[in-house]
Amino acid sequence: MLSNHAKCSHRDKELFRLLESHGALSTDQIKFLLFPSTCLRIVQRRLKKLTESGRIRRERISIDEPYYYYATKKPGQLEHVLGVSWIYTWVRLSLNDSISLHNFDREVTYKTLRPDAFIGVKGTWSNLFTFFFAEFDIIESGHDFGEKVKRYCEYFSSGAYLNQWWVPLAKRFPIIRVVTTGNVKKLGERIARANTHNLEFQVFSLKQVKEECINGTGSSRSLRA
Repeated sequence: MLSNHAKCSHRDKELFRLLESHGALSTDQIKFLLFPSTCLRIVQRRLKKLTESGRIRRERISIDEPYYYYATKKPGQLEHVLGVSWIYTWVRLSLNDSISLHNFDREVTYKTLRPDAFIGVKGTWSNLFTFFFAEFDIIESGHDFGEKVKRYCEYFSSGAYLNQWWVPLAKRFPIIRVVTTGNVKKLGERIARANTHNLEFQVFSLKQVKEECINGTGSSRSLRA
């Protein structure tokens, strides 16, 4: 059985690794990922200690928002980075004994397409893989998500994806999962208008993602799609 000191050391190392991989994580995300059974006050105390020792850094977007933490360099497009970190947290909390995370690759470029994340999960007993693209849509940015949909359609129709490492392991072209700060129905309608190749998009609200993380319900059923 690990001592409290050993547990802290292990968690600290994992936190440093996550911050390097994902750019930034909020207090809530760190608690869900690394301190699921620990009260928030203790988590905050540990993060404050790491900050004061200079091992990590923290800031706030606004006074009513929780702190976010990063390793050395503050990431650009912070709201977007934290949004994708919510997707990562959501996926991680959706795993169980029958599903493991194979990869979570942020912003990999495929020709003219650059998804916010490419995710692979693996069935523990079946050894079968399921892959997803993930997008975080900030409605307040004013960007037309329909243009991103068109790039997915172009990528699919061109066949450029066929030389990717995951194709022999995949059952189909990956589902595109979109988490939005806006209205799910309206975004779904916009996607449908631009989706000329009938790719499968699934839209979730950021509010739903956060609630599932808080309640521990996760999206494990949809990970098997």
